[in-house]
Amino acid sequence: MSLYYQAVFNLPTEASQWSQAPDILGKREISNTPLLDMYLPLEEFLEEYGFDGRACLLRSICEAAHAPFQHENMDLLEEMAHAVLTPSEGVQLGEAHCSDSSYGLEYLPLERQYVAAECLGKSDGNCGTAYSNCPKSPLDMISQTLNLQLLTE
Repeated sequence: MSLYYQAVFNLPTEASQWSQAPDILGKREISNTPLLDMYLPLEEFLEEYGFDGRACLLRSICEAAHAPFQHENMDLLEEMAHAVLTPSEGVQLGEAHCSDSSYGLEYLPLERQYVAAECLGKSDGNCGTAYSNCPKSPLDMISQTLNLQLLTE
């Protein structure tokens, strides 16, 4: 399984644009559009491999929140997985962050469904039950959770 993400850059189309000073950008504007621009193609990608795209992406977000990739010495792949599977870092969180009940998640606006999946995982919810349309987790194909117990005497 491979993944491709395309980045598009606006390059000057005429010589006069080379001499213009670049626009100074302020603080990054938080918008739901980049989140959807990333998640909708991921859902389509999962569907190409026989998964229920939306349910399996939500389950993956939930499971990644339950057992996060994030730790002090993350490598590039772990940082990318964390960035992709942590929607709360990409949207403006207001009063709705983790306050929506799990009842009727499919009726939430799409951006909030992703954040609600993350909240469910953080609160130790059962991701497999909540997203039963995805019987096998896509994360199981690329990662393995290790449960370590310390033996004390």
